[in-house]
Amino acid sequence: MFCCKGKLFYYIFGTVILTGLNASVEAQDTVKVQVLKEVDVYGNRILNKHNSSTSIQVLDSSRLEKIPSVQLSDVIKHFSGVTVKDYGGIGGLKTVSIRSLGANHTMVAYDGLAVSDYQTGQINIGRFSLDNMDFISLNNGNENDIFHPARLFASASVLNFHTVKPVFTDKKTINLKASFCGGAFALLNPSLLLENKAGKHVSTSLHAEYIYNKGEYPFTVHNGDSISKEKRKNTDIQVFRMDANCFVHFSPKHFLSAKVFYYHSNQGLPGAVILYNTQSRQRMWDENVFTQVHYRYDISQKVSYQANGKMNYSYTRYLDPDYLNAEGKLDNTYRQREYYISNAVLYKPLKMLSLSLANDLSLNNLHVSMQDFSNPVRYSCLTALSAAYTDKRINLAVTVLHTLVADKVQTGEAGDSYSKFTPSASVSFKPLKKEEFYLRAFYKNIFRLPTFNDLYYRLVGNIHLLPENTHQINFGMTWMKYLHLNIPYFSVRADVYHNRIRDKIIAIPNKNLFIWSMINLGKVSITGMDIQTTLDVKAHKHITFELGVNYTFQQAIDMTDINSKTYKHQIPYTPKHSGSGIFAILTKWINCSYAVLYAGERYCLGQNIPSNYLEHYFDHSIAVFRLFKWENIQLTLRAECLNILNTQYEVVKSYPMTGRQFQGKIIFKW
Repeated sequence: MFCCKGKLFYYIFGTVILTGLNASVEAQDTVKVQVLKEVDVYGNRILNKHNSSTSIQVLDSSRLEKIPSVQLSDVIKHFSGVTVKDYGGIGGLKTVSIRSLGANHTMVAYDGLAVSDYQTGQINIGRFSLDNMDFISLNNGNENDIFHPARLFASASVLNFHTVKPVFTDKKTINLKASFCGGAFALLNPSLLLENKAGKHVSTSLHAEYIYNKGEYPFTVHNGDSISKEKRKNTDIQVFRMDANCFVHFSPKHFLSAKVFYYHSNQGLPGAVILYNTQSRQRMWDENVFTQVHYRYDISQKVSYQANGKMNYSYTRYLDPDYLNAEGKLDNTYRQREYYISNAVLYKPLKMLSLSLANDLSLNNLHVSMQDFSNPVRYSCLTALSAAYTDKRINLAVTVLHTLVADKVQTGEAGDSYSKFTPSASVSFKPLKKEEFYLRAFYKNIFRLPTFNDLYYRLVGNIHLLPENTHQINFGMTWMKYLHLNIPYFSVRADVYHNRIRDKIIAIPNKNLFIWSMINLGKVSITGMDIQTTLDVKAHKHITFELGVNYTFQQAIDMTDINSKTYKHQIPYTPKHSGSGIFAILTKWINCSYAVLYAGERYCLGQNIPSNYLEHYFDHSIAVFRLFKWENIQLTLRAECLNILNTQYEVVKSYPMTGRQFQGKIIFKW
C-alpha cells in the first residue's frame, strides 16, 4: 500500500476558498444605479459555542496567537476539564483525557474525520502542528450539528483540530507564509505554507514543516536530603510534517475536499529518571500517512448528502539495544492500516426540525513483528439516527447510535463480537428574550471498545473483555453581555457534571505476581465543575485588554472494591483543582501576553499515600509580538519565555518537564 521507511514523498492538491463578485451597472435616464449582486464566501465555520446544548469550548486563531507555546499540547492545556499526560520535551508522548474519563474516551478528529489508533486507543497529539491551526474545538457529549459521520457520536468527547483554509483577496491567486522558530536546546523549526487559487472553483494549499530539537534540558533530582542537577539524555528528535489539500467548490451547494497528511519522526526515548542512572539508548521511528476525502451536496433546501472516505497507514519501530534477552536487544515493528467510508443524509421536513442518518464502515488491522502475536483485524459498522429541533430559544437534539464490531485474528482465538445501542440527548434554553443567557443539559451513554493491546498482547491480553461503559450527565449555563463602550464583551460559562465508568479495563497480577492480566473490574465515579470567564476591556483608542480564566474541580474516585486500599481514593494523575489564565495587552505599538497553568496535588498511583504524592505546580509564560504591514506584506516578530520561574515539576512521575526556555519566531506573509 504505502512504503514505510521514511521515503514517502508525494504531493496532492490542497485547500479552500473561492469568492465570486458580480456587479452590474444599469443606466436609467440620467441616474446611474450600481447593483451589487450576491457574494459567495466559502470557509470554515467557527462553532457557535454560546447556545450549544452540550459543553463546547473553542480556541480560535486569535486566542491561539496569545498563548505562549512550543507545541500543540501547550495550548490544549488551557481548556477546562482537560488533563494532558505529558512525558516532557517536544518528543514526549502527549495524550488528552477529558473530565477524568481517560485518553481512550477522547476522540481526536482532524478536519472533521477521526484519527484512529486501534493498538493502544490513545492518540499522540504531538503528531500535529500548531503552526497550521485555524481553530480547535472541544466538545463534551455531541455537537449541536447532527450532520456528520457516525464515528463522531461514538466517544465521550471530541477534540477537533481545524487547519487553515486559504482566503484570497483582491485579484491575488497565491498566498505565501514562511516562518522560522529557534529556541532553547537547539530548537530549529522552519515551516512553509503555500496557497494557490488554481481556478475559478479550485484552490490548493501545501504546508510543510521541519523540527529539530536536541532537547537536553536540565532538571533536578531529589533523593532524600541530597539534590543533584542532571540533564535529560537521548532526547533528540527530528520531525518532518506535510499537509496538502485541494478544495473544489462546484457551486455554493456543491463541495469537495481532499487531504493528504504525512508525518515522520526519528527520536531518542529518554525513559523514566532512575536514581544514579540517567542514561538511555532506546530509539523510536514513527511514520503516519493518511488521505481523506469529504464530499457534500445540498440537493435542496430540505435534503443534504455527504460522503467521507479515509485510508490510513502508520508504522512504528521501537529499538532497545540494552534489552536482556537471547538476542541482546528488542527490535519490534508495528504496522496499522485503516480503510474507512461514511455516508450521511440530512432531511429537514420542517424549518425547525432536522433528521439525520449516518452510516460508517471501517476495517482496521495491526501487524506486529513478534512471531506469536495474533495480528488482528477489526470490522466495524456504526449507524447513527439523530433528530434536532431548533428555534430562537430552544435547541434539542437526540441520537441513537448502533455499534457492531467483529474481530478476526491470524493466530489464536479472536475476541467476542459486539453489538449495542447507545442513546444521547441534549437541550439548551434561552429563558430571557433580551439577554444572551442560556441554560443547557445533556445525557450521554457511550463506551470504549477494548484495544488490540487489551485483547491480544501476549500473556497480558484477555479476549473476553467487555467495553468500558460510561454515563455522562451535565448541567450548564452561559451568559454573555455587552456591558459598556469600554467593556464590549463579557462572558461566563459554568458546567457541573457527573460521570460514571463501569467495566473499566484494568490490569491485575496473577497468583505468581509476575504476569498481569487485563480484566473488567474497575468502577470510577467522577463529579466535577468547569468555569470559564472572558473579559475584553477597551482602555484607550489604541489599547485593549483581554482576560480569560478557567477553573476545574474534579473528584474522580475509585469505586471498584470496598475492601481495596484504593477505595474512594482519587484516581492517578487527576488533580482536584486545576486552572489556567491568559492576560493580553494589545496596543498599536506592541502586543504582550501572559499565560499561567496550575495543577493541584495529585497521586501517581491509585493509593493516595505520601510515596505516590506529586506536588502542585504553577507554570508561567510570556510572549511579546509585533505585526508590521507594507501593502500585501506582513511581518510578525515574536519572542517568548516559557516557564519563566524555571519551576521543576512532573506531569508524569519520573518524567521531568522542561524548565525555563526562550524562543524567537519570524513570520512572513504575502
